[in-house]
Amino acid sequence: MKPLKNHTLLYDRDCPLCALYTDAFIKTGLLDENGRTAYEEGITLYAGKLDETKACNEIALINTRSGNVTYGVESLLLILASRFPSLKILTQQKVLVLILKKIYAFISFNRKVIATSANYTTQTCVPEFKLFYRLLYIILSAVFTSTILLHYSRLLYPLLPPSNMTREYLICFGQLIFQSAILLCIRSKKTMLFDYLGNMMTVSLLGALLLIPALLVHHWLVLSPFLFLGYFFAVVMCMFLHHMQRVKNIKAPFWLSYTWVAYRCLVLLLIL
Repeated sequence: MKPLKNHTLLYDRDCPLCALYTDAFIKTGLLDENGRTAYEEGITLYAGKLDETKACNEIALINTRSGNVTYGVESLLLILASRFPSLKILTQQKVLVLILKKIYAFISFNRKVIATSANYTTQTCVPEFKLFYRLLYIILSAVFTSTILLHYSRLLYPLLPPSNMTREYLICFGQLIFQSAILLCIRSKKTMLFDYLGNMMTVSLLGALLLIPALLVHHWLVLSPFLFLGYFFAVVMCMFLHHMQRVKNIKAPFWLSYTWVAYRCLVLLLIL
């Protein structure tokens, strides 16, 4: 099958997720070599043909011949249907398309806190802030992280007291309240607060994912709790360094990384 011709995607080159999947479209032959254009260049090349704000929220696909523009899920389905014609049936399923749009919006409106970069505060292709999707991301990340930590805590017994879901939820959501209170005390802007909380929960999410291999190993091997404790602290150190980098990227106060650690140390003292 030939790639989709005479079409170009306006992608966010500062977003690692966007760069990754648009590059995959080209490498797999779904789009030709000229099948993507950075947003900053595209809004000049195709001025008057697209909604610039909407193109920040949802990836825009421009037909370079007709000038027609599709956004978000419609763009992705159009690209995929050019290779797999049977997928055109999906575009006729309104309920399914609606679900895909909600999933796409969830990722798109949170993409800057999922995958951040050093020029976070100077980027031009920035999605609108949607409180609902940010809160949903924070809550889901907290629930997932708490669940993984509950299972991992069982590997640390008897070095640490046995845990339960209530305790893990209190610890995780307590961290959100603790850090939020600190930012509110310095009268941080709402966008700064939720940008930070989103980034903080991404750090927690990545830490939880790093613990999963140890949980899998536990199913096959009986190892000392000291080994699992050592691995846990190694993951925490990686999380701390990554937290510092994200705080720097979003131009938040550097000491947030230390209050983040201080909260965890306080919790550990209370548990012991």
